[in-house]
Amino acid sequence: MKCKSEFDEEAKMYAWAPLGCGNYAPNFFGTSVPEVVEVRENPDGTVTLTVNAVCDMVICDDALITHDLTVKFKEDGSFQYLGNEIRKEDRNNVPEYQYRVKGEIKNGS
Repeated sequence: MKCKSEFDEEAKMYAWAPLGCGNYAPNFFGTSVPEVVEVRENPDGTVTLTVNAVCDMVICDDALITHDLTVKFKEDGSFQYLGNEIRKEDRNNVPEYQYRVKGEIKNGS
């Protein structure tokens, strides 16, 4: 993440910009939707979801990549993100990063 980002040390924030027609070219990957195809309860109490990124465009309804998302559910109903790994056989299907930030730090509000 650090090699593709701008970090403001003083503000302790990464630069970001909302997606828009001026800074994003849609592709099959960017318009995909997540589809959980398997849920595994691990011996350590964590849960791993197998998720397909499914193309949501008219000409395509296939999984572009499959990844494993691991979380730990808490007593209050929330969860803690522990990791996300794209399956080895799908790593070459991830498109190049589209850089869209031009040095402006936004605070999210």
